[in-house]
Amino acid sequence: MDLHGGNIYKLKRETGVEVLDYSANINPLGLSEKLKKAICNNLEVLGKYPDPEYVEMKEVIAKHNGVKLENIIVGNGATEIMFLYAKVLNLQKVLIVSPTFAEYERAIRSSNPKCEINYFELCEKDEFILDIKKLEVELKNDYDLLVICNPNNPTGRFLKKETIKNISKTCKESGTKILLDEAFIEFVEGGLSSSYVEYADENVFIVRALTKFFAIPGLRLGYGITFDNILKEKIEEKREPWSVNAIAELATKILLEDFEYINSSENWIRKEKKFMYEGLEQINGIKSYKTSTNFILVQILNGMRVEEFREKMIGLGVLVRDASNFKFLGSNFFRLAIKERENNKKVLRCVEDVIG
Repeated sequence: MDLHGGNIYKLKRETGVEVLDYSANINPLGLSEKLKKAICNNLEVLGKYPDPEYVEMKEVIAKHNGVKLENIIVGNGATEIMFLYAKVLNLQKVLIVSPTFAEYERAIRSSNPKCEINYFELCEKDEFILDIKKLEVELKNDYDLLVICNPNNPTGRFLKKETIKNISKTCKESGTKILLDEAFIEFVEGGLSSSYVEYADENVFIVRALTKFFAIPGLRLGYGITFDNILKEKIEEKREPWSVNAIAELATKILLEDFEYINSSENWIRKEKKFMYEGLEQINGIKSYKTSTNFILVQILNGMRVEEFREKMIGLGVLVRDASNFKFLGSNFFRLAIKERENNKKVLRCVEDVIG
């Protein structure tokens, strides 16, 4: 089974079918018009190497987040940042809040295959809301690192920054660092004002991606924010030179200052998230979970397995994310992206037809 959504290429190769891709959580507004024009007008950047230190790029990212240039690490997608982070820490024992993104485990295993990895379960009976008191008890077991995706993929749940602050306090007492993945933070109501970054916490390493919100998965662009200068130096030493290409460097400078696109996206997600969730709530035979971001986790209650559901949805021209390979989720969970209104209406009709 594929670890990620969005494998429409494999589906087309095997079946020849063209589908609406509701398995990948990408902003349906598509590429920023300003970015399109900038790329067309600056193709000459391909004729020279990017700045190996990415100073101008880091300055834009730092300004966007209200931090200093020296707090920023750039990479070829958020995944590269995670792998670099794991590589420098020599991790022996890690706790991952799950179900969640599969790449955390892969990043940790790549640096130490013998690392002990445990999983703190977000329980369905608790609506996938993190039990803070239980987590605090578990953190007494001498972990090197706690991994939290916030908002979480695939549950869509979001922990307020004050909650992360309290968790960090507990972690500091036991010598545990935190990897905080905020790849979907821009979709949360309030956007970056909801981020933990304002605390400038040396114990918390924050990972971000421009992929989702700015609809550039083919460009690969991510960054890390750290207030630990020694850790920053170690990661920079391990980072391969020029891992961020010249077009991605250009895109950062354009996108983070495209406030028209950012505002339009925030208005869109606020409306469509509500519309999609309320629509799913009207369908008998499923249970949908409230979300803070641009996707919704759904449980099938009528006995149908997700493999069958997915195949029937493909037959209707829609690809959903089979969520059964997320740890702690069973064979009756799927994840739906949230896109533009007309396609959302179609998908709701298809879900009702298949479930009914």
